Amino acid sequence: MTKLFSSAFKRIASNGTKAVAVGVLAAAAVATVAPTASASSELSSTMGCKGYWYNTAFHGYCSSVTSAGKFRLGAKCNYESDYAGKWVSLSRGYSGKFDYDECTFKVTYAYISYYA
Repeated sequence: MTKLFSSAFKRIASNGTKAVAVGVLAAAAVATVAPTASASSELSSTMGCKGYWYNTAFHGYCSSVTSAGKFRLGAKCNYESDYAGKWVSLSRGYSGKFDYDECTFKVTYAYISYYA
């Protein structure tokens, strides 16, 4: 009985060690391959609104719209079609996010278009 228990314990311990080793290697692979978050970048303001971007995500944000009109968020994506959002009507004084999206691989920059 002791021999049977000892044999079974060795198999479980061996399999458990393999599972831990595989888990550690998988975590290291994800950490190496997954992009890390970076601080946002921005271009100049357009009527109080700016396009902000990170590694893959981007959004349009207005601190205070200086002139009412139509605003559109655009972005340059690497290895895929560029993003051109819908025209959104914003009133003078509006503050907040008005559009967002994400590139599959990487966003180079985001910008705001405007017409009255």
